[in-house]
Amino acid sequence: MSVTDSGTLHHTCFVVNDIEKTAEALANAFDIKWNVWELEPADSTVHGKKMPISMRIALAQIGDMSFELIESCSGESIYAEHLRSKGEGFHHTCIIYPSVEAVQAARDELISQGREMVQSVNLGEPGEFYYFDLKETHSILEVLYLNGEKLPAPEMSIG
Repeated sequence: MSVTDSGTLHHTCFVVNDIEKTAEALANAFDIKWNVWELEPADSTVHGKKMPISMRIALAQIGDMSFELIESCSGESIYAEHLRSKGEGFHHTCIIYPSVEAVQAARDELISQGREMVQSVNLGEPGEFYYFDLKETHSILEVLYLNGEKLPAPEMSIG
């Protein structure tokens, strides 16, 4: 099984300090619309330890892919770590899968390769995602499953 068997590229993510300020500036510069959600996962781990976290996420659809912005709200997430060590900027690339079984198979394949899972997030019915350290690119890979029927409506739109 390959990690890319049933997955497709979904988004590129940038971690920011102020999601509204950044989304507004990018919406004005590129004439794009951002949808914003605040997430408090039902269950999450950071570096293998249970850790309650929350974050704000903004997505802007551009063709078949998206840009994502993440603002860390609470907890010692990999987003907060990134902001402290590197500041704002590129954080990860995401591959999305059509089912929870497919994303879990991708997760298991990455683990079997000896890759470090640096964060996991379970949203319950809306989906789950896992982040892995990609030493080859000095970045993070997210593998994601979203159940579009169970996603809440965005809290706000910008642009």
